[in-house]
Amino acid sequence: MTVETVNILEWLQSRKRFGIHPGLERTRAVLGALGCPEHNLRFVHVAGTNGKGSVCAFLTSLFSIDHSVGTFTSPSFDGYRGRFVVNGEAMDDSTFAELAARVKAADEAVNGAEPLTEFEVLTVMAILYFSLRQVDVVVWETGMGGRYDSTNVVTPVVTGITNVSLDHMEILGDTVRKIAWEKAGICKPGVPMVTAASGQALDVIQRVAADTGSPLFVHGQQYAGISTGPSGWPPKLHYRGLMHDWHEISLGLHGLHQVENAAVALAMYELACGELGWRPAAISELRRAMAQTRWPGRLEWFRENGVDVILDGAHNAAGVVRMVQSLQQFSTVHGIPRDAWTMVIGVLNDKDARSMLQQALPLAARVIVTAPASPRASSPWQLATAVTEVRKDVAVQVIPTVAEAIQAAVAAGGPVSCFGSLYTVYEARKAIHQSEEFMM
Repeated sequence: MTVETVNILEWLQSRKRFGIHPGLERTRAVLGALGCPEHNLRFVHVAGTNGKGSVCAFLTSLFSIDHSVGTFTSPSFDGYRGRFVVNGEAMDDSTFAELAARVKAADEAVNGAEPLTEFEVLTVMAILYFSLRQVDVVVWETGMGGRYDSTNVVTPVVTGITNVSLDHMEILGDTVRKIAWEKAGICKPGVPMVTAASGQALDVIQRVAADTGSPLFVHGQQYAGISTGPSGWPPKLHYRGLMHDWHEISLGLHGLHQVENAAVALAMYELACGELGWRPAAISELRRAMAQTRWPGRLEWFRENGVDVILDGAHNAAGVVRMVQSLQQFSTVHGIPRDAWTMVIGVLNDKDARSMLQQALPLAARVIVTAPASPRASSPWQLATAVTEVRKDVAVQVIPTVAEAIQAAVAAGGPVSCFGSLYTVYEARKAIHQSEEFMM
């Protein structure tokens, strides 16, 4: 790594001190100074509380059949560069340093005393990079919310909202309706939107879409993914679509909830192809793409010293509910008692840990609480107290580092479920990769 790269990384990391600062003005100002490169690109924009990363992974696989694809997601297990992927390859060091320097200069020129936050810098860098690479389409994931998220500076060809539940309440609001209104802010006049939201969230999205003039396509109404496998591990579906019906599609991502995510992705793919004048791929190619889709840290299954280890980035109650359903399916398929799991849990201090624990602990035979190496990590001792309050009869152990916690969980004999934060899963994944690991 060059001195220039080190310096630009230090500058980018210094942007963290500005925290989360919703708003589009700073990002638009920098893009304007750089010549509005977003106008050269075609985006599919994905928001949602849970599942948006999986939808982006499916979309990337689908578009990659016939087209060059840029994918912007957050966070990445591969550091900053892993957020900017073109045709499966992350941005190289020299390009990263060059683009970051361009954004830094433009930011200093136009924003002065109110500079870009870290995520806003990354957003602009992604747009510059994908424009430089002249990709056919960009799979574009929101960072948080939607309406005032920096990714919302683009006009996409199609948008999608996976679902809405309570998360990031200190930023987005303390009710599902408020959060749905924020996420529905990615609606654009005349741009079709796909959603799998339901209940109060769907009511809000329908109202915003109508007010905006955005055609809305709802899972279970205009399109649907129907599970055809008995176990959901791995899941398989029939897709009843907007213009096409595609059958017997096996998914590379585990868990029955991926049937819904896959349906959202397929509906967005159909609509984007229609908007762009592209012919959808043949069913054989679609099946191959969906079956080969991977998304690290989302119900990712390892065999470690003969023990089943499942890592999942679930970090809110709704995500943990889906994870629990998948662990139950896994137990049934593999003949494991449903309440035999050793759970390794590490959460961030802005999350509702108690709600997550209430969903997960009925499956736990023992619990190891830990903390990822993040200043936002919740104290493992406080988390241990919460575990005991939720379920008094379960054995709880505090192990401060995630790597040691995973080692201890595997030594206990498993099966092991690790969750609570993508930061926790990232460290667990690194620890497993450093040992004699066999990934399923």
